[in-house]
Amino acid sequence: MKVFLALPFSQFCENDKDEVEDCNKWFFQDLIKKVKELGLEYFLAHEREDWGAKYKSAEESTLIDFNAMKTSDLVVAVPGNPISGGVHIELGWASTMNKKILMFLDKDKEYSPMIEGLNSVTDVKYFFYQELISIELINEIISAIKEELCIKN
Repeated sequence: MKVFLALPFSQFCENDKDEVEDCNKWFFQDLIKKVKELGLEYFLAHEREDWGAKYKSAEESTLIDFNAMKTSDLVVAVPGNPISGGVHIELGWASTMNKKILMFLDKDKEYSPMIEGLNSVTDVKYFFYQELISIELINEIISAIKEELCIKN
């Protein structure tokens, strides 16, 4: 089983750089570690791009991400707020490919009707979090993956 992790990028970066701040990398690294502990493959563009340091061209990145979506079984999405254009594109791909989506939304934010109504065109389960960069969100994501894939450990 392969999980596509569709997570915002710029919200985790310094204002003047296109690289994930060191103080935020733990979030991704801990999430990846826990996904691996479940015995699952995963795709995370942030890691592929070395947290922004090895960004490929727009065309190459788009093709790599699109192909990863095609080979994924489950999508974990955090659309971001403000919205992440990349995650929204990935959600479009996922919905047209009929991928199962676990969608994590900030409980105190408003989202586009297209995000809130995506479950009308594909299999989406919604979850609401309190804080984006938190161990609680990581635990919520892992718990949802385990429940969706019927993983007992």
